[in-house]
Amino acid sequence: MEPLQSLTAFFDAIVDRRIDDVMTMYRRSATTYVFVEGPRWSTLGYDQIAAGWRAFLCSPIQVHRWEWCEGPFVETWQESAVVAGLLNLETMVGSSSRTLRVRASFVLQRNDLDRWHIVHEHVSQPMVDPYGIGDWI
Repeated sequence: MEPLQSLTAFFDAIVDRRIDDVMTMYRRSATTYVFVEGPRWSTLGYDQIAAGWRAFLCSPIQVHRWEWCEGPFVETWQESAVVAGLLNLETMVGSSSRTLRVRASFVLQRNDLDRWHIVHEHVSQPMVDPYGIGDWI
């Protein structure tokens, strides 16, 4: 399975709330590191990432659909890959639905069984005015 196919299976597992399939995508390491779109800055370590996903998938937040709306851009080397782009996540909380657009990048590593695992993930949205001067472009 190629890196992009692996991430497709990952996001499909999120939609279906299959925690075991979500977690098989992550490298089982204390140094696996993610920047999530939620209220925390980061999560370090497989066990903490798994706890975060369990909480998310048991929360009222539901991801019903996802799609790349820019990219994905994929760079693959022998044992590693980077996948990046913009994602639309169609979500529902209670009876309220919205589309959440995020930028997402993944660093993946191929294991001995030729499976790809996330070693770093970054999901975020742009800040409104981080320097207090508006857009500099």
